[in-house]
Amino acid sequence: MSSVEPPTRSRPSRRPRTVVGIDLRSGPRYPTGLAVMGRDGRLIELRVVRTDEAILEAVEAHDPAVVAIDAPLALPEGRHCADRACECSSAGIMREVDRLAARAGYRPFPTLLPSMVNLTLRGIALRETLQAAGRTVIEVYPGMTQDVLGIPRKGASIEGLRLGLFRAGVRGIPRRRITHDELDAVTCALTGVLFLARRTEVMGSGVPVPLVLPRRSRVWANPVVGGISPGSGRVAARTIRG
Repeated sequence: MSSVEPPTRSRPSRRPRTVVGIDLRSGPRYPTGLAVMGRDGRLIELRVVRTDEAILEAVEAHDPAVVAIDAPLALPEGRHCADRACECSSAGIMREVDRLAARAGYRPFPTLLPSMVNLTLRGIALRETLQAAGRTVIEVYPGMTQDVLGIPRKGASIEGLRLGLFRAGVRGIPRRRITHDELDAVTCALTGVLFLARRTEVMGSGVPVPLVLPRRSRVWANPVVGGISPGSGRVAARTIRG
């Protein structure tokens, strides 16, 4: 387990800092879930976007303390591109953090699996743009967070996931029909809130960007306010991406 500290500021913000959670998809053809959450776990905004421009505009508008993205945000060690014909392809399609997650029972899709390449490249480009603008960016897996916190995944049912997030302390989820992309974005944002509260751990080296998940050494109830839960946060050996 690596230690990565949340950001600190020398000057207080003029308004409460937020977290932006992004359930990124491979391109604008598909809906990306975007959630903005206060540090108290209350949703400020929840919607679907498609373009990088819309994502960056939302980040600029809300000035978050951290941006939590569900996508691989780095290439495998030893790779400098995703070209299968390049010499660097001998380094493989999995990052060390992917292997660690697999050994822990989470089984993420390999970063450069052909069906993942566009998502990975988009995630890296977005991460680099945000970091160049001075933003703190973390990588998250909604399914991993849901498993640790004992929240049902979207594969079980959308309503079960919505209820699980409510029980985890998330407030302000709209009563309208919610997509699984949006609820996974809410989970991303919740992970960011826990990161700011120093209640997370980092899987792997944290370089060049940390893969953050709720601390597994404790038992969770309402993660936003604390407490003890009947759920143990056991790992489910299921695929995370999707």
